[in-house]
Amino acid sequence: MSMDVERQMPNTRKVFLLISAMLLTTHAGATAPTGEISFSYRHHWESLPNLPNNQTDMAVIPRFVIDGPYETTWIIEPALRARSDAADTIEFDPYKTQLRTYTDNFDITAGYDVVFWGATEGAQILDILNQRDLGADFDGDVKLGQPLLSLTSSLGDGLATFYYLPYTPKRRFRDNSERLTAGFDINENSAQWHDHQDAYYPGFAGRYALTASSMDIALIGFHGVNRSPAFIPQAGQFSPVYSVATQVGVDVQWVSEDLLTKLEVLNVSDAPTIYGRFDTATQWVISAEYSFYSVFDTIADIRMIAEYSDNSLGDRLLSLYQHDVLMAIHTSFNDVDSTSLSVSWLHDLDSYSNLIDISLTHRLNDNIELEASLYELSSMASRDFFFGLEPDSFGEITLTYYF
Repeated sequence: MSMDVERQMPNTRKVFLLISAMLLTTHAGATAPTGEISFSYRHHWESLPNLPNNQTDMAVIPRFVIDGPYETTWIIEPALRARSDAADTIEFDPYKTQLRTYTDNFDITAGYDVVFWGATEGAQILDILNQRDLGADFDGDVKLGQPLLSLTSSLGDGLATFYYLPYTPKRRFRDNSERLTAGFDINENSAQWHDHQDAYYPGFAGRYALTASSMDIALIGFHGVNRSPAFIPQAGQFSPVYSVATQVGVDVQWVSEDLLTKLEVLNVSDAPTIYGRFDTATQWVISAEYSFYSVFDTIADIRMIAEYSDNSLGDRLLSLYQHDVLMAIHTSFNDVDSTSLSVSWLHDLDSYSNLIDISLTHRLNDNIELEASLYELSSMASRDFFFGLEPDSFGEITLTYYF
C-alpha cells in the first residue's frame, strides 16, 4: 500500500466521524450549530525555483452543542483544514470536541480542548499545553486539540485547574513543496522520542490563579512531553525529537489606570536547542501596555505594547523569541463594522533581524469578516537561525463566515 493511500485512509475515517457527529445533533437536546468557515489566499512577492508564489487555505470549524442529563453537555467542535501545494491536503483535528459536566465543587472536561496560558503579545512562553500546527499557520497561532481530563475548582481565594494529558499530538510542519519553511525539510512522520519515551507518555499539568487588588497572579506546572521538539539531520531531512520535560512558570499582571504591565517567567528542564540537544533553560518576558481612549475626540481607541524577551541559553535556544524586542500598536475604530488595524515590529537584539506584521480586519456584514495582512520578512539577517524566511514576505487575504 502506498504512503499516499495510507495518509488518505485516516482522513477518510475522520471525515466519516465528523459526519456521524453532525447527525447526532439531530437529538432533541441539540441546539442549532454555530461555527466558522474561512478561506485564505496568500501571495509571495519574490519567486523561488520550483516553489509556488501563492497558496490557498480553507478551514471549516463547526460547533454542535447537545445538553444531556445530570448537568452534562456534549460539545462537538472539530476542525477540518486544507491547503494547496501540500502533501497532506486535508488535516482533521478533534480540536475542542469534549464532554463537560458540573458538580457542586468541580467543573470537569473530558475530550479535546485548546487551553491558552499566559498574557503576552509575542513570545507567549507560558502557552505550553497545546501542540502548534505550523502547517496551518507558520507563526504557530493555530493549535491542535489536546486530549485531556481537567478538573477546575475554587481553592482558597483563587481558581485551580488540574489536567491529565494521556497523549501528545506531534507538531505539524509545512511541506518542502510549500513556502515559509525557513529552508528546513522536516519529516514529521520520522519523529523520535528522547530516552525511549513515546507520544503516550502521560502528562500532568496544573494552574492556580488569583486576583489581589490590582494584581493578577497565576502559577503553572507541567510534566510530560515538551510540545517543542529539537531537530536532528537524517537522510537529507530533519527529524523532530521530543523529550519529557518539567516546566514551572509564573504570570503576573498589574493594572494602574490605563497602564498594564506583565511579567512571565518559565523554567524548562529539557528545552530544545539549535544543536538538536536539550538543556535546562529559563525564559522571561517583560511587557507594558498603555491604552488611549477616544483618540483625537473620536470613538477610536489605541493600545501601545512593548515587550522584551530573553533566556538563559542565549542564541542556543531553539525559538523565534530568544533575545528580542516587540513593539505593537492596535487601533480599534469602534465602528459598526468592527474595523481594527494592528502593526507589530519584532527586532532580534542579537542578529538584528526584523519582522513586520500589519493586519486590517473589517466586518462586511453580521456574518462575514475580511482580514488583510502583510508580513515583511526581507530584513532577516544572514546569521539568524531563521534566515531561510527572508525571501518569503507575503500578503494574505482571509474571508471568514460565521454562522
